[in-house]
Amino acid sequence: MKKNIILAAVLTLGAVGHMFAQDKAAIKPYHIYEDKDNDISITLGGRFFTDLSYNTSDFTPVKSGTNIADARLRTSLTFKNWYFYGDFDFGGGKFHQRNLFVRYYLKNDEESSKSLKFGYYAEPFSMNLNTSEYAMKFINRPSTVFALGNFRALGLTYKYYNNHFFSDQGIFTEDVLENKKPAGNQSWNVTGRYVYIPVNTPDLTLHIGGSLRYKQNNGGELINEGKTLKTNQYISSSLEMGDHNGQFLSANIPWANKLYKVGFEGLVRMPRFFARGEYIMQKITKKRPDQELFDAQLGGLWSWTTLKSWQKANPLDDSKANGGYLELGYLLNDKSHYKYNREFALIGGNYDPGAFEVVARYSYTNLNDIKEGDVFLKGKNKFYPGGKIIDYPNESMSIAGGKAHSATVGINYTINRHAIISADYTYTRLDNPYFPNDKNFNSIQARMMFSF
Repeated sequence: MKKNIILAAVLTLGAVGHMFAQDKAAIKPYHIYEDKDNDISITLGGRFFTDLSYNTSDFTPVKSGTNIADARLRTSLTFKNWYFYGDFDFGGGKFHQRNLFVRYYLKNDEESSKSLKFGYYAEPFSMNLNTSEYAMKFINRPSTVFALGNFRALGLTYKYYNNHFFSDQGIFTEDVLENKKPAGNQSWNVTGRYVYIPVNTPDLTLHIGGSLRYKQNNGGELINEGKTLKTNQYISSSLEMGDHNGQFLSANIPWANKLYKVGFEGLVRMPRFFARGEYIMQKITKKRPDQELFDAQLGGLWSWTTLKSWQKANPLDDSKANGGYLELGYLLNDKSHYKYNREFALIGGNYDPGAFEVVARYSYTNLNDIKEGDVFLKGKNKFYPGGKIIDYPNESMSIAGGKAHSATVGINYTINRHAIISADYTYTRLDNPYFPNDKNFNSIQARMMFSF
């Protein structure tokens, strides 16, 4: 393994040296067809990320090594007020549909823009999740946005922005490509992101905003001999390191019915400094067919004689989770300056050759919702309410999805518009009853990004 890591590092450095030798000025997107008379333009592009990571933990093994984190081809077509975009990922040797949508501009000029968008794309929730990976300042996104954010889905949105306000909202189905719930109907949700920009000059941008999401959960699994639908909501995130299996931060919420999510965000941008952060809260309410389940248990070994007594032995309560992050960045030279993109209410990437940046981040993710007085018995991987180690009827409402504090420092160097090299160090402190011997994680990562 060490030999492979060393070999990958040598090859990466060799590629960097070659890119220095071939350094050229940034160019516009590659047009494969353009008809100015009829206002038609077609572009073709792609990107390729290679990662190198060395990870350690106290007890449970985490993988180190190299991988192709991202390999995409993308194309777009512009025709008058219409814009089509397709993005296809072949990273990791597997095909993934990323983005496929059509946007129609109702208005689009220097003062403001109004548009409708339909297709498969990222929901407008979270500043971080709506930032392209090529424009990110860190190799990994914060665990918080992976666990409590939401990614691509099939939907319809309306977007409006001007010099001081940004709004993007719409209705979506549950992810049509990732929905693997074996039973029930497809879920749906409404999502929106709203930003107020009181100051936006070349020297200073101030930005405050928030995101909202409501989901009606309709999918799950069949129990009670196939007669009862048990809805559920699975939430998870990898730690901010090269091993992305999500085992340390994950929870399966039974009987999930409605999901409410609120996010708050803030941003300060100067020519060579930025600070930004988000805080997200999530609440899941539950609904269960108690009478149906009560009737099904009658006549069994542990029959309960009344519905009220059965409900007392099988309590049901809402589940909550929360988290946030704060990021800082500073450009060490004047080769580039941070720029604010009002179309997406985000800081753009640093694509000017020679830009050298240092960044730091603290993030906090809490998927633990442990009820007061409950005791966890590792031997059975189970919580017991009131500290009473009795298998029946003691059913706990506690959820142990894990709690993580992470700190990251990193550097980014822009070789040219088409190549950026990054390196990060991350320390994570974990609190998860299912992994009592795992407290400390360390990760050193490097990434080479190519894009055209």
